[in-house]
Parts: sequence; structure tokens; C-alpha cells
Amino acid sequence: MSTKAKIRSFFGPQRQYAVAGASNNPSKFGFKITNWYVGHDISVIPINPKEQEILGQTVIHNVSTILDHIEKGQDLSGYKLSNVDGLSISFLTPPSITATTLKEIASHDNYQKLIKGLWFQPGSYDATVLETADKIGLFEKVVQEDECILVRGEEGLYSSNL
Repeated sequence: MSTKAKIRSFFGPQRQYAVAGASNNPSKFGFKITNWYVGHDISVIPINPKEQEILGQTVIHNVSTILDHIEKGQDLSGYKLSNVDGLSISFLTPPSITATTLKEIASHDNYQKLIKGLWFQPGSYDATVLETADKIGLFEKVVQEDECILVRGEEGLYSSNL
């Protein structure tokens, strides 16, 4: 699948989005990318083990909690997860944390059905991360190659009719 097709499939009208490595620090990309979603009025769940709220959004501390609620069709902390078709995640974590999060995702039943897209922002991945994504069968859903949602996200939104 081409990068353009992967970007298009990352977005969807019934999709829930999450930012792994979301931050309250305006100088960090974890803040800027969370702000991009908020600014586009897109439901985004910041994932950060230490924060409680980022840009007015309730923080969830791990991706497993989100996947559990999507699978059960249950809302979570004000997020309407009962009607979503799956989860697309933007990663801003160091590669070692990204790889650990991918393994956490793979430990969840039905993860291949629930995960719709993985956007590895520049600096969030290395060869080990890409091998892990391939090993767990999600590589076809990965946007990488130094693609940034701040640059290519508009294209994906437009092509998905959001």
C-alpha cells in the first residue's frame, strides 16, 4: 500500500484517535499534534502515564484501556467509544516506548480489527519498531518514512471526507 493510501486509511468518519506521547509542554510535538486534532475538532485521546489532562482532554494512561472500551462498545471518561469503528494512533514516543506499546497492543484480543492506523512521527521509530509492527501484522497500517501529520494530515482529512 502506498504512503498516500495509508494516510487516507488512517482517517475515517467513525474513527477514534489517540496520541501516544501527548504532552502539556507547548514546545514538544506531543502537544503540537494533540493540538492539531483538537483544532480540527477531531476526538483525540492523549496517552501519557503522568498527566491527567492535556488541552482540555482527559488523559488515558495506556492504549489497552482504550482498546478494551472500544471492543466492549463502552464510553470512557467522556469519550464516545461506543460507536467508533476502531483506533488510529499517532506516536511521539521514543522508539523503545513505541515498540513496548506495539507489544501491548498485540497482547489484546482482536487488535488487528481494532487498530486502523499507526502514524509513527519522525523520531518515534527505528528498525526494531518497524520489525515489531511487521511481526504483529500491522505494518500495512503504518505511516512512517518521516511523514508528519502536521504536514500530511490535511491531505488525509480531505481524502477521507472528515
